[in-house]
Amino acid sequence: MSINHDLANTSLTKRQGLIVYLNSINSQFKLRRYGDIVYFSKKNAYCVLYVDQKEADKTINAIKQLDFVKDVQKSSDDEIDLSSKHIEEQITELAVEAEKKLLDEQEQNTDYLL
Repeated sequence: MSINHDLANTSLTKRQGLIVYLNSINSQFKLRRYGDIVYFSKKNAYCVLYVDQKEADKTINAIKQLDFVKDVQKSSDDEIDLSSKHIEEQITELAVEAEKKLLDEQEQNTDYLL
């Protein structure tokens, strides 16, 4: 269940996240005409840009043509399962792993003391 899946029956505009890797960090402001910049990393020279989902492929091609852009990738937000059942399963698996690790550490400590 992604956010765009939840918005499927509404009149809100569906958005696609793009990760844009830059050659020059000073040029990131030029990307504002293509969409909304929601995050920018000076250290790693990339930004996260949200564009209309219907025009995402055209926008990607246009951005790739810019001389200060190294690469453009689509965000995988739609592939993440946010359903409560899936999250509960993950939490249960993590709890079982943590209990096993804790029991192993306790056994090692008691063996060490003997």
